[in-house]
Amino acid sequence: MRKIIALVLASLCLFALFGCGSGSEAADTADSSAKYDWGITLKAENVTSSGLTLVCTQSGGENVAQLETGSFFVVQKKKKSKWKDVDYIVKEDEFGWTLEALTIPKENTSKWDVNWEWLYGKLPSGDYRIGKEFMNFRGTGDFDNEIVYAEFTIE
Repeated sequence: MRKIIALVLASLCLFALFGCGSGSEAADTADSSAKYDWGITLKAENVTSSGLTLVCTQSGGENVAQLETGSFFVVQKKKKSKWKDVDYIVKEDEFGWTLEALTIPKENTSKWDVNWEWLYGKLPSGDYRIGKEFMNFRGTGDFDNEIVYAEFTIE
């Protein structure tokens, strides 16, 4: 079962990574509203130009089965009231996301240290958000996925 979940997450991450592209041509939406209510709240703490601590709280929500996430994340910068993906400093075919499936405990909080310097370099001052993809896994072939964002500022 874990292998299936890992493969599904890996496929979703690859789709998000290669299907959505990088740089300014993707993700120019100013709307960060979620289409599902899984009770997930993300908050950025300990923000520096090369990373942060991401705090994920799950509380309540609707139709929540088993929530999971992986290593994938995306960083976007606000430009003229629109969110634009930050450009990678490495070529897309020179890196990949690991295949772990991290379970998000219900009615609990999880924390992850995120270092993006290897992928984006040190970021200049500005308004940003980080997105993590979550999956509500109900069974083989029965799941939804959603990217949830946490906004932050680099001084």
